[in-house]
Amino acid sequence: MVRRHRGFTLIELLVVIAIIAILISLLVPAVQKVRDAAARTQCLNNLKQIATGMHGHHDAYKKLPNGVRTKQAVMGTWVIATLPYIEQQPLFDLYQPATAYSAAPNTTNVTTRRLPALTCPADLSTTPFGGITNHNYAVNWGNTAMNYISPGVDEQGQFPTYGGVTFGGAPFTQNQAFRLVDITDGTSNTLMVAEVIQGQRSDLRGFIWWGHAAPFVTYIGPNSSSPDVLYTSGYCDANPPNPPCIAMAADRAVLMGARSRHAGGVHVALCDGTARFVANSILLTTWRSLSTSAGNEPGPMLD
Repeated sequence: MVRRHRGFTLIELLVVIAIIAILISLLVPAVQKVRDAAARTQCLNNLKQIATGMHGHHDAYKKLPNGVRTKQAVMGTWVIATLPYIEQQPLFDLYQPATAYSAAPNTTNVTTRRLPALTCPADLSTTPFGGITNHNYAVNWGNTAMNYISPGVDEQGQFPTYGGVTFGGAPFTQNQAFRLVDITDGTSNTLMVAEVIQGQRSDLRGFIWWGHAAPFVTYIGPNSSSPDVLYTSGYCDANPPNPPCIAMAADRAVLMGARSRHAGGVHVALCDGTARFVANSILLTTWRSLSTSAGNEPGPMLD
């Protein structure tokens, strides 16, 4: 007697394939959610580490780092000063402060390195030119635009007023370092560091070795649909996945807002050393008040 082995019919195969497709469609979003959650956790931990490093610098020198050491904005930013306090003492020792970030031996030894503590895993890591790395965190420059005082002189300051907003102080600026006690609005009500995106291709957002990209301002809200204003058109690439940007106009105003690749908001660290997530829906007036160090706004700013 011959036994015939019955195989799957076409309909049965199609049913099996359909079930597998449904299972995959259910699994992929779940895996993506896990990855997104892990990226958010790592990003928050990075900001806590940076804030702890800032406090370490303050303990050692009784002040926070300079936001930027000017001289064509290339002689070092808060990143260099903070290196010993985010477990990067060897890089700090290799950096030559009398040499630009974009010249050897600094490019050979330091500024072409990618630092995990300064990189959000949700973003796309880039090196805009010369192998020099973009990163994801910038210091708080206040509630008005950054001001490049005159053509050919890259002295970074703030506009005393800009677009109807009055500057209320900030914990970072150029060639001046502040103490935590100078933050009269309270360290728990004042932003220290926030996320920025790494500009893709030639875009220099996130290029925080360089003075022009080391700060952020709160004149525009987190992940604003309003464009960032960059120093020149050559540093601005508004094509996706980059957010909008335009080149600086005759008023010499530059706006670098807080931005992230996370859904719904950005991570920040406050001057008291805590870190948290701030939603894009935060009132713009509250967001601007959070950046002032001496604005005399009623607190607390965040619940």
